[in-house]
Amino acid sequence: MTAEDSPLADLFQAHRQGLAGAVRSVLGPTADVPEVLQTAFLKCWSKWQDGTRPQDPVAWIFVITWNAAVDARRQRTRRPAHEPLDEGNHVATDTPTSPTHALEQREAVALAQAAIARLGDPEQQVFLLRTAGERSFEAIAAELAIPVGTAKTRMRSALQKLRTTLGANQTTESPR
Repeated sequence: MTAEDSPLADLFQAHRQGLAGAVRSVLGPTADVPEVLQTAFLKCWSKWQDGTRPQDPVAWIFVITWNAAVDARRQRTRRPAHEPLDEGNHVATDTPTSPTHALEQREAVALAQAAIARLGDPEQQVFLLRTAGERSFEAIAAELAIPVGTAKTRMRSALQKLRTTLGANQTTESPR
């Protein structure tokens, strides 16, 4: 069986958007997403071929992808940065928008990505598994080998920090 015919490849393809978002959250908007995803897939494929069959394969894929992104972040300091193409760094919409609105959306996405990138690794990992990976707290806890309460605490902490950073906790006057 080739990698392309594998259920693993189907899982990777089905969760590609979330995996790419997780990579960009770790490495920033200029990340070489395809390279990191390829590395993560090869690591998963190798373990899959060795007989690894995790209880929750989606969470397993997200953790391996997360670790590949963290490894890439460490290596980033060892080699010069380059400017990748603006692939995948746009906001998809169903309706045409004005250039001003599109710019505001890109700025909002960039601010959110930067805020997520500033989270501590444990919080960021739980946040991305929960949001991009759409995993339950029980699945996250099992995959990371932490108590469910710890996963929930890390998520709550991440959300509080993101609200503070992005200004979502500021009160606005409601119309009367």
